[in-house]
Amino acid sequence: MSRDIQQRGSLKPSWLSSVSCAGLTLALVSASLPVANAQNVYVAAEEDAPKQLETIVVTGFRKSLEESLDLKRNTVNSTESIVAEDMGKMPDLNLAESIQRVPGVAISREGGEGRQVTLRGLGPQFTRTTLNGMEVPASSDGLDSSGGLNGSRAFDFNVFSSELFNRIDIQKSSKASTEEGGIAGTVDLYTPRPFDKPGFNVSGGVKMGYNDLTEEMDPRGSVIISNTFGDTFGIIGSLAYTQRTVRQEGFGSVRWQSPSNNGRTWADTSATVVNGTIAEGRTLDDVMAPRLPRLDYFGNDQERIGGAVALQYRPTANMDFVLDVVHSELENYRDAYNLMGQFRNLFDSITPVEVSISEDGKSLTSGTFDNVVLRVENRLTESTTKFDQLAFNGDIDLDDNKSIHFILGASESDFRVEQYRFNLTAIEGTTMGFNFTGDENFPSLTYGFDVTDPSNFGFTGPTIRANDVKRKNVTAGLDFTWEIGASNLKAGVIFNDREIDTLTSNVVERTEPTSLDGLTTLLPVSNFGEGIASGGIPGNFVVADYDATIAAYQLGPWVPDAVDGGTFNIQEKTQGAYVEFSAEAELLGRPLRSNAGVRVVETEITSAGSVPTGEGDVAVSVTNSFTTVLPSTNFAWELSDDVQMRLNMGRTMSRPGLGALSPTSTYSGVNGTLSGGNPFLDPILSNQIDIGVEWYFAPESVLAATLFYKDIDGFVATFSESGRVDAIFADLILTDVEYDAATWVNPINDDYIISRPLNNDGSELTGFELAYQQPFTFMPGALSNLGVQANYTYVKSESEYGQGASALTAPLIGLSEHSWNATVYYETEVYGGRLSANGRSEYNTTVPGRNGSAEEATDGSVNIDASAFWNINDFVTLTFEAINLTDEDERLFVTGDGSQDLVREYNHTGRQFFVGARMQF
Repeated sequence: MSRDIQQRGSLKPSWLSSVSCAGLTLALVSASLPVANAQNVYVAAEEDAPKQLETIVVTGFRKSLEESLDLKRNTVNSTESIVAEDMGKMPDLNLAESIQRVPGVAISREGGEGRQVTLRGLGPQFTRTTLNGMEVPASSDGLDSSGGLNGSRAFDFNVFSSELFNRIDIQKSSKASTEEGGIAGTVDLYTPRPFDKPGFNVSGGVKMGYNDLTEEMDPRGSVIISNTFGDTFGIIGSLAYTQRTVRQEGFGSVRWQSPSNNGRTWADTSATVVNGTIAEGRTLDDVMAPRLPRLDYFGNDQERIGGAVALQYRPTANMDFVLDVVHSELENYRDAYNLMGQFRNLFDSITPVEVSISEDGKSLTSGTFDNVVLRVENRLTESTTKFDQLAFNGDIDLDDNKSIHFILGASESDFRVEQYRFNLTAIEGTTMGFNFTGDENFPSLTYGFDVTDPSNFGFTGPTIRANDVKRKNVTAGLDFTWEIGASNLKAGVIFNDREIDTLTSNVVERTEPTSLDGLTTLLPVSNFGEGIASGGIPGNFVVADYDATIAAYQLGPWVPDAVDGGTFNIQEKTQGAYVEFSAEAELLGRPLRSNAGVRVVETEITSAGSVPTGEGDVAVSVTNSFTTVLPSTNFAWELSDDVQMRLNMGRTMSRPGLGALSPTSTYSGVNGTLSGGNPFLDPILSNQIDIGVEWYFAPESVLAATLFYKDIDGFVATFSESGRVDAIFADLILTDVEYDAATWVNPINDDYIISRPLNNDGSELTGFELAYQQPFTFMPGALSNLGVQANYTYVKSESEYGQGASALTAPLIGLSEHSWNATVYYETEVYGGRLSANGRSEYNTTVPGRNGSAEEATDGSVNIDASAFWNINDFVTLTFEAINLTDEDERLFVTGDGSQDLVREYNHTGRQFFVGARMQF
């Protein structure tokens, strides 16, 4: 039943004429059109030729659908594929946004752009990502208030331009020959090779983007040139450039907490309760209040440039060698301004005058407060991510039945972020009011003095720090395949040497300015809050002038901080070996394809860092190792020519997050918290099973359903407990410290919240996927150019967080119970377009939450995108794209005692439009 998917226009079996179709893979509709004068699908047959020898010629968009289906249908394990229509023509501006159209995939967006993927409800850290056959590391900084520095194993897809890639495979179930590392699955990225399209080829495109919130123009462009010299040698090079201006604005509470949650009380608890009643058994000190109610502005200027070169050499018909070189740079300049009222640990000095209580009696909905100290937090962040990969792949046929494949490669991600935080703090307390009664997400805010007047403020407590994250991965692997009739035996070994080195640096030498004269300006936007704020807010407020302020501080050199919790080194060496047997047989007279095998991998992890103690800084180095056995079995049974059934069973593993393995600790006297890593974490294991049925009921059409189950053991969660710092981390924390008694929790006499990651007892995940795709070729006239693709995924899972009486049962972090995608497209030879929508339900981001909340979570969202094209001639296509057409709001929230829904962040980023042209020769 196997077919050569590279042979276009060849004669195919009659059954293929009726079922060549679009599988579980998504209906990817590019913003560009196939070459002019070539129909999307047509049948060319001689009148006297037998029907079973009909020739199907497929080009353009339909070609990409067919190739995706061939890849998907011919695999035994559960795999989805996305194939570019042509070189440099991935169907979306961002790789994560392409992947999200696959059933079971949801993405997290930052600054309006997809960053990471969640596969079947499991967070990004459980999906392994490869590039040209080898695992890739990548770190970048967050673009908005919800994100931050990625120090985990999760892959940041926004590091790359989508134009550099021509294929993506998403493996949802395991097989022995697939390298371990992702209990959710594996995403394989591929850049193009010269012999993908023989001959001399040039293609490229330019686009100009416009965001209706920033009102800025952003260029984007790419070019690909390839050539082959006979059947022996070929070279291809690609270059892509993107400029992006992002503006996020809105409101933030920076979580909620009650005064009593941190051992405090209001200065006066006799406030007038205007509306509502405090819950029974509670006092005003037990009612939740926003910690730092603030106006938020985040502006990003981003530049991304990347390139890929591939050299392909075929000295004989039995040898194929490819050298891939990939480079990408992502630079981001972010200026953030937040005007906030400081409640958190200053409750003791604040007097509530009038308050309103929520219906459940557990939180404030409005209030007026005396002696609130205002602060304007100014954060200038400059970050750079540089990625490089060199991968050498070779395939050699030893004889007609035996072949070997090898890979040698190295990749490196070098990330640096510098942050300059300058706080403008009010000279004295003032009256402040907030009111959520008109809008539960964006309250009206009032202040007792002019927040645009710099004379009301002074500089306090600057934070100037830098973080470096360097990741390296060296890979060497060898696979041997022996074909035995309709079966084959595969065996292989692979070695990986991974390293992550993180460093925190500070500026120790600086001069404090004695005056704000010439160091401030007003918020550098003229329409702050329009389109999202429903209540009254100040239209502007004073902020720091970064250039003038940095010059005034006369900053000295960067000084590494060896004992900071963000400074550590982790080395991970793995050795894996597998054997896998694949066979084709018949069951009840129908074709049955299968593979079965086992993978054994040994992991050795060394975690090193320094910690402060009463005796001085002490270097710590811890080694942990484990061996894991991972069996797997997969079946694909063709019940009929149109129906296929899959059964996938196996055990998979993910290693603990790199940051969680750190031996260091982070200490916050202001928040009364101590968080540390755990170098002795065990791997996370999952025993899983998938059962699916795919009905290819018409050409390019599918109706499919899949049930899946995962039994996860050792899921890593943060466990928190209250206790004395010196009692729990006796030798790993400095207990004799100077502290600010006015704002710090006493580190000597008071309990802190101690948090550290541990393996829990396990959790189960169950779910199902539904997928439907069909072109409406059966409809009359122009309606025959319509088509639709849609899928829905349901996932259910809960895990236990914490221990003993404080244990909390909650859904897994990153899991949306519901996610869906839908695309309607219309395409002719000359013009066409698509309208796509994707949505997901709410999901947890932190469990247990901070400051007394059971969970921190993100609301569900629905994003709508559109694209259109006009093919002018054989060489030029005009394109239009619209991203986030409804300007979807992003909302983060906390659950308080577990039953509440209190806004944490509420913001928007605007709509993005692109107009462009694509050329190919």
